[in-house]
Amino acid sequence: MSIKLTTYNVKGEKVGEFKTDSALFTETVKPGVVHEAYTILTSNMRQGGAHTKTRGEVRGGGAKPWKQKGTGRARHGSIRSPIWVGGGVTFGPRKEKSYKRDINKQAMRKALRMVLSNRAAHEHIFVMNDWNTAGKTKGFSELIKGLGIAGRKVLVVTPAKDEITYRAARNVARVDVLPANEVNIAELLEHTYLVINEETVKSLEQLFVK
Repeated sequence: MSIKLTTYNVKGEKVGEFKTDSALFTETVKPGVVHEAYTILTSNMRQGGAHTKTRGEVRGGGAKPWKQKGTGRARHGSIRSPIWVGGGVTFGPRKEKSYKRDINKQAMRKALRMVLSNRAAHEHIFVMNDWNTAGKTKGFSELIKGLGIAGRKVLVVTPAKDEITYRAARNVARVDVLPANEVNIAELLEHTYLVINEETVKSLEQLFVK
């Protein structure tokens, strides 16, 4: 099965087609697999900074607040009991908790290919034969306008780290630039459109088609 992607020049004009049978764009989309991969990835990115103190960690409360019997009040052993204001917290979040979850590498790669295939099917992938704007923001902004996606969430994926493209796009609203080896399913799902070139396709194939 092959798929045709439209190619564009630096002015955002259609100049031809890029035909490919790469698994990057022909994977059968299964929303459940994509959802699982996304939730596991974002869970693994959690730092787990929230931390509450137990009754043994809250300062104070060493003395029994009143004697056990004879006062007519309920018995208490510490003012730092969880049922007291200012006391410890029962079952609260702890910094030592790990949110890490495991997923097979092949499953994660397959989910990423599903997202790329979905973007291709909806014509949300733009293949550039040239995006050289000499590092100028104005030129890159005009390119995005020419493609008709100005103001939308756009991810530009370069074959490798590209400081010139990054410099040109970093001040264009809602546009992010990443090298192929830093692309993940979260980045793809958080951007509506994808701007790549043929070299990017080759780099992504080496990384995610095995």
